[in-house]
Amino acid sequence: MTTSEPDVIIVGAGLGGLICGALLAKMEGRRVLVLERNPDIGGKIMSYGSLHRPDMTEEAYRTSLAACGHSKIVYSDPDFSSIVDKHGLFRNWIVDTGWHQMSVGPRNRFAQLATALGKKINISPTVGFLYFEDGRFKQLSEIVVGWPKESQEERRRVAQHTSRISREQSHEYDHVDYQSFLESITSDRRVIDYYGLMGCYSAGLNDPATVSAGEIIRVNNMNNMAGTHFQRGGGGGVVTGGFKNVATTFAEVIVENGGEIRTSSPVREILIEANTAVGVRFKPDNGPEQELRAPIIINNVPARHLGRVLPDKYWPLDFRQRIKTQFPLAGLLGFIGLSEPIETGDGRAGDFSIRRLPGTENLGVIGGASIFSFEQTSEADPTRAPAGKCLLNTWISLYPENPFGAAEINNDALIAALIERIYAFFRAQYPQWDDVYEWGYFTRAKDMYGLSISPGQLGDRRLPVKHPTLHNLFHAGDTTAQWGIATDGVGHGATLTVSAVTGKDYTQLLAPWGR
Repeated sequence: MTTSEPDVIIVGAGLGGLICGALLAKMEGRRVLVLERNPDIGGKIMSYGSLHRPDMTEEAYRTSLAACGHSKIVYSDPDFSSIVDKHGLFRNWIVDTGWHQMSVGPRNRFAQLATALGKKINISPTVGFLYFEDGRFKQLSEIVVGWPKESQEERRRVAQHTSRISREQSHEYDHVDYQSFLESITSDRRVIDYYGLMGCYSAGLNDPATVSAGEIIRVNNMNNMAGTHFQRGGGGGVVTGGFKNVATTFAEVIVENGGEIRTSSPVREILIEANTAVGVRFKPDNGPEQELRAPIIINNVPARHLGRVLPDKYWPLDFRQRIKTQFPLAGLLGFIGLSEPIETGDGRAGDFSIRRLPGTENLGVIGGASIFSFEQTSEADPTRAPAGKCLLNTWISLYPENPFGAAEINNDALIAALIERIYAFFRAQYPQWDDVYEWGYFTRAKDMYGLSISPGQLGDRRLPVKHPTLHNLFHAGDTTAQWGIATDGVGHGATLTVSAVTGKDYTQLLAPWGR
């Protein structure tokens, strides 16, 4: 494809843009050009290691983290150079940019779309969800069995109540926090805490009072209708070999169908004439600035990061206000290499969660104490670590600027205290910890997902996929119209964008419970 030929120009090679490009190239025969400012595709869903540039340098990794994941290494033990050189981080292990679990495991929506395009994305399901109680991790079913009979019956009643809420009805709760929703339908504290923790885990947030009830209801009901289950497997999962494989899969479809992806080609401006998007002005790293025209422009950059590419004046007042109040999901992510797994029971390939990480009660975090979660990722996906070893991923929510309390993501003292308490917990819980620990580092991830799963952010407060005032300009990515969490939600959003571009209903490519 020559520079004068594209039918569609896509700004940004993140997941939403790549899915849109693949659908339009393969199913509509459109000549697609994707322009990406960074040296690599994928946006936030980057992977690094043995299957992804095993010769990567420390400097290149730090640069990529900052550019793609808005992340920065804030702690390492031993020093990060030793983790790269001595322990062979990129030669022997596979790490992702962020915490990339997805709803409905192998049946997630981006995997469905890949199948519709003739591709397969391999998913390694996580099996089990274990909650810390009485000094050890227990499967949720084991915890519930120990409840009084009336609490067990109340849990079932609450589950039945929420399962009967339709997707349309769930939007009534988009701006209702999950804590208030639970307290409105039950007074049983065991049930409230049980579902509150699950909601926080799904949303990646620390306090159910900051979680959108509507989104959690939709996601829970989708899992139920899909027949997936966290404890038995299929409710969650990781992409086999690293999440970057998702981006690569959709990029392959674009190229195989006559499209083109140019990296290191930042778009400086979306060209607007007579209230119509007509092209872009971009500057390749290795060449002069260029202008390129196309009848359709799809923007995959979150509106709050567009800057001069699409100035505020092109958004009506209500939309400018929405953009101004949007805030992302952020957190403290840990990557730890062990000589062997620390959990070896039935839930070894599952998710482990603690409602109140010991020692965090007096740190002043939103929610009163920090929810702490981890998984032995290589137990679900053995490609992530050398044979016999274990890659442990950890997560704690850190709020950016938000309406619920003080911003946490830039609080260095808080981050240092949280890391100290994470290591203290592991040492106290697992006597073998110091013997099996090989290396570990933590990143401050400021933008794991473009929009926090919070009241005031979702549903009718998301930005539309079709620009409200400019013709031929469409939007994709994790901040636009869609439902669902993180990468799974982005898959749904991409079908809405392509539907708006073509006038056809591309949500029909998804299972009925995911439309």
